[in-house]
Amino acid sequence: MTFIDWSDSEEMLGLLSEYVADERNDSLHDPAREGFLTGLSTELAELAREFDALSPDTVIDRLRAIHRSQAEDFLGDPVLVHVEACIEELERIRREGVD
Repeated sequence: MTFIDWSDSEEMLGLLSEYVADERNDSLHDPAREGFLTGLSTELAELAREFDALSPDTVIDRLRAIHRSQAEDFLGDPVLVHVEACIEELERIRREGVD
C-alpha cells in the first residue's frame, strides 16, 4: 500500500492530474466528456510542470481559473468536485504553513 502525504501540495496536484487522466480514459464512449477531460488534463499537466516555480497562492489561483473556465455543461461533473476539493485542501495547507 502506498502512503499518500496529503500535506504535500505537489503530490496532491499530481494525484488530481492522474484522476482526471483515468476519468478521461474511462469516458471514451462519451465524446463530449472525453473532450472536456482532455482539455482539463492538459491544463492540470501544465500547472504541474510549472509547480516548483509558482507560489502556493499562484497555484491556487490557477486552479480556480481552470475551474471557472470549464463549460457550464460540466460544472456538476465529479472531476470538478475533486478540483474544488483540491483547492480547499491547498488553501488549508497554505494556512497551516503560515500559522
